[in-house]
Amino acid sequence: MGPSIVFALPLALVSMLALAGSNSTTLSNGASLAVSVTDPVTSTEFEVPPGQPNIDVAVHGTASVGVGNADNTFVYIMDTSGSTTLGGGTGCSPILNCEKQFFVGLNNAVAADGSTDEVGFVTFDDFATIHDLNPGPSLFTTPSDPAVNAAINGAVAGNLTNCPDALVKATALINTASNSHKAVVFASDGVCNVGASGSVAAAAAALGATGAVVNAIAVGTNSSCTTNGGAGRLDEIPQNGGTCVHVQDPGNLPDLIQNLTGSKLNSLEISVDGGAPQAITNTSLPLPQNGAISVNYTTSADDLGPGDHTFCVTAHGSDVLGDNEAVTQCETIHLLQLSAAPAEASNELGSDNTHTVTATIAGPASHIAARHVTFAVTGTNAGATGVCIPASCDTDATGKVSFTYSVPVAPSSLGTDTITVTTEIAGHDTSVSVIKHWVDTTPPVVACPEGPNPGGHVPKAHNEDGFFRLTATDAVDPNPKIYVVDLGTGTVFGPFASGTTVKYTQAPGATPSISPGSGDVDWKIKGKGDMGVYAVDGSGNQSATVSCLVPPPPK
Repeated sequence: MGPSIVFALPLALVSMLALAGSNSTTLSNGASLAVSVTDPVTSTEFEVPPGQPNIDVAVHGTASVGVGNADNTFVYIMDTSGSTTLGGGTGCSPILNCEKQFFVGLNNAVAADGSTDEVGFVTFDDFATIHDLNPGPSLFTTPSDPAVNAAINGAVAGNLTNCPDALVKATALINTASNSHKAVVFASDGVCNVGASGSVAAAAAALGATGAVVNAIAVGTNSSCTTNGGAGRLDEIPQNGGTCVHVQDPGNLPDLIQNLTGSKLNSLEISVDGGAPQAITNTSLPLPQNGAISVNYTTSADDLGPGDHTFCVTAHGSDVLGDNEAVTQCETIHLLQLSAAPAEASNELGSDNTHTVTATIAGPASHIAARHVTFAVTGTNAGATGVCIPASCDTDATGKVSFTYSVPVAPSSLGTDTITVTTEIAGHDTSVSVIKHWVDTTPPVVACPEGPNPGGHVPKAHNEDGFFRLTATDAVDPNPKIYVVDLGTGTVFGPFASGTTVKYTQAPGATPSISPGSGDVDWKIKGKGDMGVYAVDGSGNQSATVSCLVPPPPK
């Protein structure tokens, strides 16, 4: 491991213009750290199926480091004085080739980590030269442009070591940079022997005033961070937290690269509704990964019930300069659920032939009102229609709408209806069904008032002549059946329709019998005991037996 150079770039984060569903920030080396949620995004609607307490919502997205908008400018300053044509180091010779090897490697690393979109190149010997790397209006180009390495490899040696002019030219170049982060690497194999005393410090201060972090490297045994060649020392060049490092073996210069540039995507996590973050482990590549890198992830927000839910995905990243940052993207989704009540109910049809179903859409207040709901009746009373409150059948501010329908009070209405309640949630129809039973458990009311006497005789006591009219009424059945029973033997006669007239004779010694009557009397019935009557409706409800007393015949 070679000596360490630390870029102490400003730690203020630069918020990038976020796309929908994404957010990013900038690490101190200029690399973009970004996270996005591709699905679901804010305002997406989900259905919690009826009767289910919650659902899990899948979350998909991407995270990257060094892939988004880079925000760093690098300027390489390389010594091409006459002494660089001499000496060498492990694996390289002369020193100029060692420098070229170092700066090409550094540039390749800068291109790979995605932190930088502008690089410039300055060489110096008797005087400094800004190399025009771009035929356009800018002197900068991207680190991946072959022109950068071509310029580095094409540099030729001069004579003296004019450090101040190199710093002045670098300042002029940096002042045209478009990025907020700027880095300069200055490498020399000698001492600054051109320029007035103090000119190195003055030029370095002017370069530092641009905000650039400047690092210096003293290359080889004939160089030094602390030797003053007349114009100043190399250790006067570092600015804004940079350092001067002496690399005695020029062949070891590439060992510095890993400390100069690089970033990493470390981890991802999700939190739901402000809960504790949970690690996201389902990624297209295992984390951590060195930049530039982009990964896809899949996770889920679990156990979400009706309502608004906010989940946040956070990407953690770092760079080789020691900066550790996090960027978070949050999305708010809406979960709704349809229900209907009562789930099952029974009505005594004879006393209540109306039923009301109330539909409720549970969810955030902003999304439950003014949603149209339909009600369809199937079963015994299929096709029955009714009215809604509100009349439009749209939910009110609380997410509720009621539907009321009536059925005829008739045997044909008895049975079971299914009311299907339907609305649209999350772009598709969803339904819930409830049950209504229309029942009849109330027996008929039966009576045996006095019936017509064909002879016109009206006895002194009540109905001593045994003429009766059979009557029965029922809340549902318009035609309940009436039965006559001989209370002496239990013999049953009938059924008879309401309004039937009978002549009943109590004859203790006779056999119970029935025969057609004549005139105003429909039937003649003889029994050993008094007459009783009861009625049965179409639902099988039987009334109590009513006694219809008659005297026995005279002896």
